[in-house]
Amino acid sequence: MVAEAELAVRLRRLQVELRANVAAMRARAAETRELDQRWESAGALSRPELVLVAVNLHGWYTAAETAYDRVARLLDQAVPAGAGWHADLLSQMRVDVPGLRPAVIPMEVTAEMQELRKFRHFFRNAYVLELDPRRVRDRVRELLRAHPAVEAGLVQLDEHVERVLTQVR
Repeated sequence: MVAEAELAVRLRRLQVELRANVAAMRARAAETRELDQRWESAGALSRPELVLVAVNLHGWYTAAETAYDRVARLLDQAVPAGAGWHADLLSQMRVDVPGLRPAVIPMEVTAEMQELRKFRHFFRNAYVLELDPRRVRDRVRELLRAHPAVEAGLVQLDEHVERVLTQVR
């Protein structure tokens, strides 16, 4: 009985945290979409606008990766380690684990997620931020393609957790 109560608390906490991550991702995707529309109509963005787009790309991916890290810690109870842990985490989240959880990242957005991961790494580690507008625009398009599927994967996981919680009570 105590173990079930502890499990329920962990799962509820996971739901609350994942929902916060999804809300952050939605906000970053919406602002990115708005900036992309401005980019489309103006033909170019000012440097401050380009930097804002990069900040949104970074924030969106960070929220997604934080959600995946939470899933790895609280459900899988196994978080990748080592130099390639970021890429390994994406691989782990693409796997359906029967009896535990569905796949969280749809296979069709694997390439986009890898490119966004690389961009986040570049952005986070750049001492001098030289942004190539063409490459940033490519990342924007990848984020806008990936966002609906990534959000759907996290919502599906939330629904799965909710079904598990009804069995635990």
